[in-house]
Amino acid sequence: MRRIVGAALAVAALAAVSLPAGAQAAGKKVKVVESVTVDAPPSKVWSVVGDFGSLGWHPAVKSTTAPNGNSAGSERRIDLGGPVLVEQLVGRNEERRRLTYKILDNGENQKILPVQGYVSTIRVKPSGKGSTVTWSSTFDPAPGSDAATARKAIQGVYRGGLDNLPKVVGKS
Repeated sequence: MRRIVGAALAVAALAAVSLPAGAQAAGKKVKVVESVTVDAPPSKVWSVVGDFGSLGWHPAVKSTTAPNGNSAGSERRIDLGGPVLVEQLVGRNEERRRLTYKILDNGENQKILPVQGYVSTIRVKPSGKGSTVTWSSTFDPAPGSDAATARKAIQGVYRGGLDNLPKVVGKS
């Protein structure tokens, strides 16, 4: 699964940088929202997704380090088995089970994701006897990319993690 998600990211990134410069949607914000229902209480789900320093629930992530943990301003390095993303925690609300972060470094010119100005929020809310996890973001397509390509890449990242989450929460 990790290889499939990693390959999808690589293909999306390659497609994004291969587009002609005129194909980009300059200044047009893109919004992506994806959700999953998990058969577990919100507190259990939040204990998995609410830790900014751990993305072990996402199959494309080899390792994550965040020396300052869940403090606003904390930075995390996400190793994808080669490319490394650097993100910063903008805010975290334990009571509302919500965290917001932004990408600081999209792979040091490796163009892992065809986005810029990316800000994302993960929320966990009660849903029946379980929980709903919603992962959303807004961003601009990176230069040389377009909104559809950027949206598809982020949707792929989100689906890879969210589709795996019920399995991970069930084991914790």
